[in-house]
Amino acid sequence: MVSERPLPVLLRLSALVIGASFAWGSLCAQSDKKAALEAERKAISDRIAATQGLLEEARDDQQRTTQELALLKEELDLRQQLLSNLRQERRAAERRLDQRKGSVEVADAQLDALKTEYAEMIRVAAKLEGSDALWSLLLDAESTTQAFRRLLLIEEYGRNRKAQAERIETSTQSLRTELNALRQERTELVSVEAELRSARDAAQSGARRQESLLSELRGQERRLKDQLATEESRRAELVKAIDRVIAEANRSSSADAGFSATPEGRIIGAEFQANKGKLPWPVAEGVIIGRFGTHSHPTLPGIQIERRGVDIATSSGAAVTAVFSGRVSNVITIPGGGMVVMVDHGSHRTVYANLAQVEVQDGGDLRTGQRIGTVLNLGTGNKAHFEVWDAAGSTPLDPELWIAR
Repeated sequence: MVSERPLPVLLRLSALVIGASFAWGSLCAQSDKKAALEAERKAISDRIAATQGLLEEARDDQQRTTQELALLKEELDLRQQLLSNLRQERRAAERRLDQRKGSVEVADAQLDALKTEYAEMIRVAAKLEGSDALWSLLLDAESTTQAFRRLLLIEEYGRNRKAQAERIETSTQSLRTELNALRQERTELVSVEAELRSARDAAQSGARRQESLLSELRGQERRLKDQLATEESRRAELVKAIDRVIAEANRSSSADAGFSATPEGRIIGAEFQANKGKLPWPVAEGVIIGRFGTHSHPTLPGIQIERRGVDIATSSGAAVTAVFSGRVSNVITIPGGGMVVMVDHGSHRTVYANLAQVEVQDGGDLRTGQRIGTVLNLGTGNKAHFEVWDAAGSTPLDPELWIAR
């Protein structure tokens, strides 16, 4: 009867090891999610810092503009994202905490069971030692081989039982240590959320500033309409210039010429498409304040603004750089609107406008990150205008789908 005990116990040991593996796998997945949330939080915090810097610069302008209003809206949106991120992290930490508690309880129960079974094994072994019971067990075997196997199984059973008990005990101590760490983490998260309540108050204060500025700008309707008319005139000139350049480029392409027809152009074109959503920004630090497509004016009712690219608020004199390797196809001057550079990437084209000065020439090769020029303040704040075009279809595309977030 004693010889039948090791098999079911060893099977139970295997089940315990498998269960522990699943638990650890789940905890690792939770850890990955925590890292992702922390990375997201850092990215949002960096964007908030950049927005605040641009706001300070915008407030120094003597003439209040809609750019400051757009920056205030962006700051408020980022703070709300940050609060949402922290709440997700806290909920995730609570789930990890509960899961760790359950793992510790299971491990403790497993350890108690193993200790009880191990104690029983010691008692049986002690009873067999110094008596005829062991000999009876061995002599009852049907053969010498079976007797030898019974002896080895009893010895191995004892060794495995002790080793497994030690492993489970070590795992339990490790889980308890992690549980204490998670309790501390939860305390820290609660503290951080308390700090973010003050940040939320600051965001609400920003919302009030936004409303105050909005009210102020509404009282300057005449000035804003004049400002808008000037901007629309520049935008129309930019549209005409780009359409003219693209039409010329299409005529050249139809003649089987141009950068896109070269081996280098085909390679760069393929790489450009493969990097959709991962292209660097055309400025080192910036906030998108004017988005692609048709949108309502922030203060003038009934007025729509159409953009074929994005406006990016940035610091005074900021460098504008190439988002990808290519060849400069055109350098254009817009009367009263600064300079424009178009770059051919084979499959696509990019446009950089609102430039005070340009450091590239027609036909020059560019590499990713190379300086093109500096941003120009046309009286409505420092902002770069950036467009992405599909070369084949001569269609403007939303740049936010191409640059990294």
